[in-house]
Amino acid sequence: MIGGIAGLGILFTYLGAAWTKDTDPDSLFGNGLPFALAVLGIMTVVGIFLFPRTVGMAFTPMSFSTPIAFLIALIRQGIGYALFILAVGIAAWLVTFIVGVLRPDAT
Repeated sequence: MIGGIAGLGILFTYLGAAWTKDTDPDSLFGNGLPFALAVLGIMTVVGIFLFPRTVGMAFTPMSFSTPIAFLIALIRQGIGYALFILAVGIAAWLVTFIVGVLRPDAT
């Protein structure tokens, strides 16, 4: 339940970042790809060891909406930012995949 609510928040933030090109330095999407991948890596570790259902469910809507966010960013921002959105979306899918593979009892 908490993962679903968090997933909706992450989804709207992700689609909003694709629409407006989030440049806020305090945002996940405003600091560049290495920072975003580091945060997703930390969330993967949290998902493996502490909250597998919550983390897996939180990133599922974001991973399913990656093609839509990519197209939005491609049309509104250009190919560079669209590739960044695509990379973050694929990394979010990898988070759910890794947590699901390493903790199948929690799904």
